Amino acid sequence: MSSNGSADKSPLISRSEARDKIRNAIRMFVGRGKRYSVKQASNGSGVPDRLIECAMCDPGSTDWRDLSLDALLSLSSFLGPDFTCEWLSLAQQGAFWIPNPEDLPAGEIAADSAEDCAAVARAAADGRFDRDERPVLRAVGTRMMARGAQLRAVGSVAA
Repeated sequence: MSSNGSADKSPLISRSEARDKIRNAIRMFVGRGKRYSVKQASNGSGVPDRLIECAMCDPGSTDWRDLSLDALLSLSSFLGPDFTCEWLSLAQQGAFWIPNPEDLPAGEIAADSAEDCAAVARAAADGRFDRDERPVLRAVGTRMMARGAQLRAVGSVAA
């Protein structure tokens, strides 16, 4: 055993937890009666039907196969942030669409950001967020996060 204890460490998230979360996320969005059929998910993501079906099986099944990273990311790209948030929540993180920066009107982003900042400042003017202000703040926060994704997209192109 090493003296620094590195052999005793294990990942924060187990492989079985990750596999279960991914399998359940796929099952939420893909399959009979869901948002997408296996065929639609396959056509949209480029991941073969059979790989998607195998990833949806229980790990104890002889049909079960783990998705490769490129297949998981391709499914995430097609199914969107709602799907990605389902499995990424295991790491206490979330996902969002990053828009095309050329489609973003700079003046509107600035004006909308100023309005949202003013709404937060008005709510905090008395030093606390009251119960009746919380629903408004939730909506403002959602808009601000979406706008943050827009600004990140613009910054990514510049970098």
